Formats: sequence, C-alpha cells, structure tokens
Amino acid sequence: MLISASTNPPKLENMLDYITSLENTGIDYIHCDVMDGQFVSAKTFDYTLLKSIKKTTIKPLDVHLMIKNPQKTYKKYLKNGANILTLHYESFANKEQLVKLLEDIKKRDCFTGLSFKPNTSVDEILPFLCFCDVVLVMSVEPGKSGQSFLQTTFKRIKQVKDFLNEYNLNCLIEVDGGVNLSNIAKLKELGVSIVVVGNYLYSSKDKVKAVNMLR
Repeated sequence: MLISASTNPPKLENMLDYITSLENTGIDYIHCDVMDGQFVSAKTFDYTLLKSIKKTTIKPLDVHLMIKNPQKTYKKYLKNGANILTLHYESFANKEQLVKLLEDIKKRDCFTGLSFKPNTSVDEILPFLCFCDVVLVMSVEPGKSGQSFLQTTFKRIKQVKDFLNEYNLNCLIEVDGGVNLSNIAKLKELGVSIVVVGNYLYSSKDKVKAVNMLR
C-alpha cells in the first residue's frame, strides 16, 4: 500500500518545512490539497506554490483539485509538477468536458484521477473510471482536516472495486480522510492501493514510526 502525505493541515507559512521533514519518513507521495474557497469553504494554495513544493521534494506530487472550473487552470498544475492530477466529479456540470480533461491529462504524461464526495452516488462515477488511472474515494467531506472516517466508505470502496474487477480496469483506488491505524487494515483488505494521511501523520511526534505502523 502506498502512502500519500497530505499538505493539509500544515499552515501555508510552514508548508515547505513540513514537506522537507517528510522526505525520509518512507512516504510515497505528497498529496497536494488544492482548495479555492468556492468548491469547498477552505482555501489553501494554487499552482504557484505547487512549483515550490516540486523543488522542495523528490517525492511525486499527488495533486487533488477541489476547485470550481478546473478546466481553466489544470494545465498549470501539470506544468508545475503534478504526477497525479485528480479532478472532482462534482466540479463539472458538463460531463463531456470532464471526459475531455481526463483524456487530455493522460496524454500529457500524468496519471489521471477522479474524486467524488461522500454524498455522490458511486453509480454516477463508475462510467468514467475507464478514463482514469486513479479513483479517489473521499471518506470525509472534502475541505477540512481532522474529520472522522465515514464508515459507509467501506461499502463504497467495495462497489468501486467490484466494478473495476468486472470490467478488468487498471485503476488504482485511493482513499482520503480520517485514515489511521483503526481502519488501515480494512482498507488494505478491500483492495485500496493508496491512502492519504493528514492529521494522523502531522500530529505524530515520530513520523517514521507512524508511517511504519501504517504499513
């Protein structure tokens, strides 16, 4: 199982120092939580800080766009270092436009990701997984760190996994929100390939030990 360390909850002024502190912890990705204060209430950073993050770490960047109108700026995240670029299903009223962006991201030597909120039906997003390298299942409401893991997520992951198996799709399952030692084993059992860890890792005094315990 791969571990993606979230840029949320560190404050912006401490971000690069925090990322530097993660370099030798054994994590696999830096999960860049991009929020615009419109799609979700919180606001973090955009592609300008992403460029600095890319220079700070050798870890690949797992960029999660929680923004309105990602079609206007997604190329700038690709240009500034995204290795995985995840769009939100709910950001697109026009689903043909969503497909167009997913296809374009894949052409640009970047993994394509699709995420969806806890209240969005899994059935809605399944037809789009054939265009994706990663499907990011939100196990909390996006926008705020430190929330408790929603137990309904397990059923939603199984539904996604069953669909991927049925149609033989090579798409990794990622889970974001409230991941810790109490649920990591179940997530692995269900076939999750990547977990995003935010508050669990940030609040751990010994981050190497915290990562090892997750593994």
